[in-house]
Amino acid sequence: MPAVLNLALAAILWFWLFGELGFEWSVSEQYGYGLFIPFLGAYLLWLRVADRPAPRPWTGPFPVLLVLALVALAYYPLAVLFSANADWRLLPWSIALLALASTILLLARWGGPPWVRHFLPALVLFLFAVPWPSTIEVPLVDHLMTFVAVVSTEALHFLGFEAIRQGHTIQLPTGFVEVEEACSGVRSIQSTIMAGWLVGELWRFRPVGRGLLLVWAAAIAITFNLLRTFLLAWLSALRGPDVMARWHDTAGYLVFALSFATVLGGAWIARPRAARNGNLDTNTPSLGSAEGSGASFLDAPSPRWLPSRGVAVILLLLVGPLPVVFAWYALRAAAVTQPAWRLNLPVAAPQAKVDPLTPSLAQALYTDNGLQATWVDDAGHEWLLYYLVWQRARAAQLGGVHVPLRCLPAVGWVLDHQGPNLTWNRGGVSLVFNTYVFVHGPTHIYVFYGQWDPAGYPYYDKIGRYPSDRLLDAWDGQRMAGKHLLEIGLLNAPSLPDATRAVENFLDRAIVVDPTPATPPRS
Repeated sequence: MPAVLNLALAAILWFWLFGELGFEWSVSEQYGYGLFIPFLGAYLLWLRVADRPAPRPWTGPFPVLLVLALVALAYYPLAVLFSANADWRLLPWSIALLALASTILLLARWGGPPWVRHFLPALVLFLFAVPWPSTIEVPLVDHLMTFVAVVSTEALHFLGFEAIRQGHTIQLPTGFVEVEEACSGVRSIQSTIMAGWLVGELWRFRPVGRGLLLVWAAAIAITFNLLRTFLLAWLSALRGPDVMARWHDTAGYLVFALSFATVLGGAWIARPRAARNGNLDTNTPSLGSAEGSGASFLDAPSPRWLPSRGVAVILLLLVGPLPVVFAWYALRAAAVTQPAWRLNLPVAAPQAKVDPLTPSLAQALYTDNGLQATWVDDAGHEWLLYYLVWQRARAAQLGGVHVPLRCLPAVGWVLDHQGPNLTWNRGGVSLVFNTYVFVHGPTHIYVFYGQWDPAGYPYYDKIGRYPSDRLLDAWDGQRMAGKHLLEIGLLNAPSLPDATRAVENFLDRAIVVDPTPATPPRS
């Protein structure tokens, strides 16, 4: 019984992390590989059991139980914060590092420093399931997209094609090729580096070898994605954008398969001599064999397990955040203050060409449903509109990172200035839009960016939320469920005041207010 409880304690420390990230794994192409990591990590740990070294248990039970109790208590505020801030990368990394530190402490108690050194490489795989911090991921994505666009454009020039780079977009005589995040290589880098660590652990590479294997994996991912972007742009230049669209997804799957196969092949060639001979022993005294290693691990008297009563108390503490989070948001959830509304585009702009969101955009924004539309009005203004709706709170939080200040510069537009907010009030509904003026050469585009939810959350004041905003949102029980986004861009308007009047007139015709209260949103 002590062995089972101790191992259950180690597992539940990580299950908290996997439970918090499970939604993002299930809806994100970028981090979808995270669904496999708990199983792959468990398998690597199982393999490590077979040749574990002789234990040298360290420290007494009381300090370990005390630290684990503090870790369990730390999960309570983290769980409350995460429910309102799924996009705050600090939170999953905090949970992951707490889980890793706690597991190291357990290993030190069970088998001492030899066990820590032995099992740690397998545990590290779990960290690859955690989304990269935004301070690393966002600049890396931007730099990679720029690099891919520059190299692809120069390669097209070398082959005699006319091509102009505008931010992350390549302009061709046949149309535009946008270097999306999927094409930049960052998604393949993340999954391919994970694959590099996985095969490095399977074949027990030395630390230097593992480091070189990760560099190799990143280089392979960038190279193949650069080749993919160039080939798609070349096809577009030769036969038009329709051909590129047909090959876009197929090329993506092919790049992933080639990246993984190349990493695997390089690792197989460079694998250590012990792996070539079929011997993965780490030159330490072994207590088990591959056959029946799990049973010997549980039955061996060598590990110094923590006492069952203390572990049971810690397990109860770790279960506690579930009802606490439910009760917290049930009692403090922001009240619905505004009626529901919808966009009636056929009445407001019958000439509009309406399309569903492209799959890549819908996936990047985690949206439940939405549309995009373009049209030219009687005054000659060119309109571009996006209307998105999120019912799930966690999806709304994750989809809030794409804003005009980031996305428009990526395709060549330069921010000229930010104008005063536009507030539209009708029938109890209040929509507030941030306004921006972007320029591209002699062309101006006036952008109106508005977000809304039934509780009246002030999105217009929180573009780029500070940590204090995030703490206050959790305190107020605001999770952004039921969020609507309406983004409007106008070209050929004489000025921002003229564009503002045009948008106000459009909203008067387009917004239909439901007299019944808004439906309570889902979490």
